[in-house]
Amino acid sequence: MFSLATLQLLALSIILIAAVVTDIRERRIPNKITVPGLLIGLAIAAAMRGGFPVGALLGALLALMVSAPLFALGGIGAGDAKLLTAVGAFVGPGGLFSVFLYGALAGGVLAIVTTAWRGALGSVFRNLKNLLLYLITLGRYGERLRVDSPGALTVPYGLAIAIGALVTWFFPFSLGGSI
Repeated sequence: MFSLATLQLLALSIILIAAVVTDIRERRIPNKITVPGLLIGLAIAAAMRGGFPVGALLGALLALMVSAPLFALGGIGAGDAKLLTAVGAFVGPGGLFSVFLYGALAGGVLAIVTTAWRGALGSVFRNLKNLLLYLITLGRYGERLRVDSPGALTVPYGLAIAIGALVTWFFPFSLGGSI
């Protein structure tokens, strides 16, 4: 017999695997994965709590509040933002910091490996210089780059989010308590 915690980990793992596979294949994470993921996370949290899933809902809302501006600024895709929101329902507000931290570390490693593999380190450093110049000069010089910019080198960030969520599950690091 499965415990609810085991069911929660199994559901999260299935959602993350589906998101990673589609992100790698299609470079997108569709709503048919993220919306049920969010609802399943909330439903399991409600069953575990025996009532309204306050922590899961707060985790999803906080994840949305952090990821929506990242999407609006062009730093992540819409599917990534929605996947983070679904993950927030599973880990709650206390686990989000470690999901973001571990996910950012995994994303950085993934970006470096992918860029080196493509032989594009020089262009990435030029783009980084242009982006920093743009930010420092408040848009007067340089260039603002987004994930949807033509020729942008992107990575399937759903993989980084999945790594961050699973590492958080087994090795939580939180500023606001446990998950």
